Order: sequence, then structure tokens, then C-alpha cells
Amino acid sequence: MSIERNARTLSRPPPPRASERLAVSAVTLMVAIAAMFTALPALASSDTYRFDPVHTQIWFSADHQKFSHPLGRLRVKEGWFRFDPKDWSASHVDVVVDLASADMGDGKWSDTVKSGQFLDAQRWPTAHFVSDRVEQTDANHGVIHGTLTFHGVAKAVDVAFTLNRIANDPYLFKKKAGFSASATLDRFAFGMERFKEVVGAPVDLRLEIEGISDDAAANASNHREP
Repeated sequence: MSIERNARTLSRPPPPRASERLAVSAVTLMVAIAAMFTALPALASSDTYRFDPVHTQIWFSADHQKFSHPLGRLRVKEGWFRFDPKDWSASHVDVVVDLASADMGDGKWSDTVKSGQFLDAQRWPTAHFVSDRVEQTDANHGVIHGTLTFHGVAKAVDVAFTLNRIANDPYLFKKKAGFSASATLDRFAFGMERFKEVVGAPVDLRLEIEGISDDAAANASNHREP
């Protein structure tokens, strides 16, 4: 009996070493992680962004009696955009601007600009821009062709823009996209015709834009036409 027991003991493979067990466990973990990401493609990074109201700024200026072009500031109320760096034509913008936020750097002059003499923000508190198509002109530049509803009038407006950067924000821990943009409006074409001899017709816009990655931004946006 002892000879048979010893023979069976010698025929058994030796138990795996600790290093071998660790290697097997590591491989198993890697396979499990790979399977998890394969099964959940929806977790891939999104190309939809909501506007960051802190770092998104809209500046406007117009000729003042040929003396200067004073600057005013407006704020984004809400909105979102979609941008695919591999296919700019698939991009889209939908943004609402708060006209009641107009700031000329002087309280009295700000109130005048917001009054019925110019913006008439009490009657039309917001402006709404929606893109129709986005055109890429070179590696970092493009044009947004869209419709602006402003001061009760809807007109086609083109916005030239520069793609600055798409990357993770190390302070926000989220993906962000940044752009610089510009456009020119004819205030007379939007029915803002008072004080023609004081303020010129062309209104130049400068926009600095940052968006925060947010899959639900488009669905969450529920604004009305101004």
C-alpha cells in the first residue's frame, strides 16, 4: 500500500508557485477589463458639449460717431454644440444668449443699450442662434452657417471660427473643446434702426468659447424661440 501511495504522489503535478498564480490572476483581470469595455461601447468619449458659462464670453462693438468702437459684453444663457474633429460637417450648434446681461462698463449706458432704444431686452430677453451647416476651410478653421433670431427678426448669419484645442481639463476632470470665433451683424437689418447718426449699422462680435463634454446636453436643452 505504501508503494502505491508513493507512486500516486509522485505522479501528481507540483502545485503552482506564487509567481505563477499571480501571473494567471493578472491575465484573467486584463481579459475581464477588455471584455467590459468591449461590451460597453456607449462609454466612449462624447462629441457633444454644453457651453461653459464661466469661460464663454461674447463681446460686441459698434462705431460711435466715428470716435471709437466701444466694447460691450453678453453672456450665454444656455446651449450646446456637437463637434467631431474627424468630420466637421456633422457638427451642430444651438445657443441662447441673454440680452438682459448686456454690460457696457457703465450702469447708465448699459441700461440704455438694454432699453427699447436698442436691444429692447424686456420685450426680447434672448437671442437664439442655430446652425444649418458647418464648413471646414482648413485644418483649424471653419465657418458656421446658421440662423440668428434677434430683436424679433430671423436672419442668416455666418460665424467664422478657429478650433483651439480639444483635451481633458485637469481641474475639471472632463473633456473640453475650445474655440475663438467672430461675426458681423447689421443692426438695421434686425429692425434696430434708432440713433443711426450716433451708432453705426455694423456690429462686430468676438466670441471665446469653451464647451464641457456632456452626452445629455442636447436633450437637456429646452429653450423657446425668443
